[in-house]
Amino acid sequence: MSTIPRFILLSWRPALLCALILFLLAGCGVKNRVAGTYQAEGKDPSGQVETILELQPNGDGAWKTGGEEIPFSWYLKGSELRINTKGGGVIVGQLQGDAISLTLPGRPRMTFRKIRQP
Repeated sequence: MSTIPRFILLSWRPALLCALILFLLAGCGVKNRVAGTYQAEGKDPSGQVETILELQPNGDGAWKTGGEEIPFSWYLKGSELRINTKGGGVIVGQLQGDAISLTLPGRPRMTFRKIRQP
């Protein structure tokens, strides 16, 4: 038999629920701040004039360059942006204020600057 009074056992549940809700809301706020449209600085390595990275608040995203649009999903892990490609790969970028730096396999580092909020 438990020696802890029943009212104490029941009183921690609302506190835990409140803490969980606050944690989730805080995470959503960060994701909403990062979401938006980003434009690559300069030309991308393939010679295209414009490369766009779109990050939606719901975790969907798109890489747009040269008339192509490649969908992906994304999430945050600390100060890292993690892009999950449809092929199963993960591209890790670094958040730096309103900029994102990415290194694609076989290409030099690219920096994207935010140009629009979602």
